[in-house]
Amino acid sequence: EDVITTTESITEIQFNFEETTQNDIGEEKEEETRIKEMFPIGIVHKTYIIAENDDGMYLIDQHAAAERYNYEKWLEKLREDHHEQTDLLVPLRLEYPKDDYIKILERKDILKDIGIDIEEFGEHSFIVRSHPTWFKEGYEKDAIQKIIEIVLEKGEFQKEKFLDRTAATLACRMSIKANDYISLEEAKKVLDDLRTCENPFTCPHGRPTIIAYSNYELEKMFKRVMD
Repeated sequence: EDVITTTESITEIQFNFEETTQNDIGEEKEEETRIKEMFPIGIVHKTYIIAENDDGMYLIDQHAAAERYNYEKWLEKLREDHHEQTDLLVPLRLEYPKDDYIKILERKDILKDIGIDIEEFGEHSFIVRSHPTWFKEGYEKDAIQKIIEIVLEKGEFQKEKFLDRTAATLACRMSIKANDYISLEEAKKVLDDLRTCENPFTCPHGRPTIIAYSNYELEKMFKRVMD
């Protein structure tokens, strides 16, 4: 994805982002977040969520925001030692050129470590019967094929780099896209999910997820206040 530059740095748009508190089983428990709660009031071009709170107004890229959340969530899942699996309704048969087939055989333990069991099935073919439960429904085949493509990439294999690349690829493929219709209720979940991220300000590719305008900046743009 292309990197979009803005006139404000990611650091600059973090104005007045504070810690919030939430109740946890009836008790006050402080939970650190880097963005205050935001409330969606509209969506522009089925891509940009307009939100507000007491501090100002926000423009959020719905794909970049969902992508960031899913990237962090799935990277955590990929790092787990044990993966719950579910069976495919129809086993997936995959066929590859001889060189790729041999390379996949050599690295099939990598796939097993993240919950994808492959079996040899005829000449230069594999069959996949199960996958991790957290794969998005309807995207199982695409996810498995993309992960195998990453396994086949040239260069020295590094596990953490592989996990990061896999999480970023799956997040891009399986997240809400630009031009996808979402309701304001769904937009609120996107915003709430973004607030839980370790780095809520950029997507995995470095594009900004959110641009903020303080109340003062808005009033200044409309010449309601003067310097």
